[in-house]
Amino acid sequence: MTRRTEPLTDAQWDQQVRARLVACVPDLVPGSPAVGAITLLADDVWIVELAHGGRLIAKHQFYGLHTRDEPHDLLKVEFDALRYLRPHGCAVPVAFGIDPSAQIILLEFAGRRTLADVLATPAEAPTRRRLAGRVLRELNHIETQVGITEADWAARVVPGASVEDLAASWSSVTAMAVDGLQRLWQENCASEPPESLVNQVGNLCAELGGRSPRLGVTDYQPANIVVDDDGERVTFLELSKLGWDWTERRAVQYTSSVGDSGVSLLRADVVASSPLDGGALDGHHILFQLLLVRRVLSTASGDTAGLLRALVTPLSRDPVALELRRGLQPLTSR
Repeated sequence: MTRRTEPLTDAQWDQQVRARLVACVPDLVPGSPAVGAITLLADDVWIVELAHGGRLIAKHQFYGLHTRDEPHDLLKVEFDALRYLRPHGCAVPVAFGIDPSAQIILLEFAGRRTLADVLATPAEAPTRRRLAGRVLRELNHIETQVGITEADWAARVVPGASVEDLAASWSSVTAMAVDGLQRLWQENCASEPPESLVNQVGNLCAELGGRSPRLGVTDYQPANIVVDDDGERVTFLELSKLGWDWTERRAVQYTSSVGDSGVSLLRADVVASSPLDGGALDGHHILFQLLLVRRVLSTASGDTAGLLRALVTPLSRDPVALELRRGLQPLTSR
């Protein structure tokens, strides 16, 4: 069953998936439960209510057929990764089974609310700190477990996510971050930023780029972490594409809004108590905000006030990050 080779309407595709789920869920889920209601949760993701009262998630791997039987087979990599990580105490959903012909994976239902929802709505500071701390610890634990059998997973890295690919893509970050800085300075001061500040951004990029990356997920964004109704448990999703990157970069982007608000779950006390490198977290946070500034100002798609507040708020005592953030302080008095 594939959506790409048949001229189906959305309604026909949805109907086809529902019929397939009715057939495959009893075969893949322990106890052979019958299927009750099926509700579309997001694009290619459904909540399946089971006759005995439980529920699960069915996800269609849209691009899966293009990688079928390859080492980086998206459906099999996600299933195998979840089956490996869950027994090792990692914050990932239970994987019940896969239907390769339909490119469907059946997962534990972990909740409807994502970290993106948390970032977009008011929440008490203790709740945000608790969630941030959990995300940093659980992310570190996942990558530690992947590292134990790194050779096995390295053979299944998705194309474009090798160490060499990371280095090549990172080489463009300096120019983009400097461009964001220049646009922000022009916006607020109608002039060019001090050369010393431009050099600090370049040096920060070089320092972070020289750190050793770790093998892990490549799709790190707040929407890919589910938070339970009590705000206690976090569950990492989308483990189908593995690759090399820096843990701190992933952590920053998991916990930060991708809009113009500058909202992040990270605070100095959370960073100080986490197992990750505080200076690297702080540095990646600065660069991510500058990249968001660049996007906002180049597309005239928002306001930079929130991003500026985030840029001048320290997350660690790292001297490089502190000096750079102090250099941005003049922008706040305009």
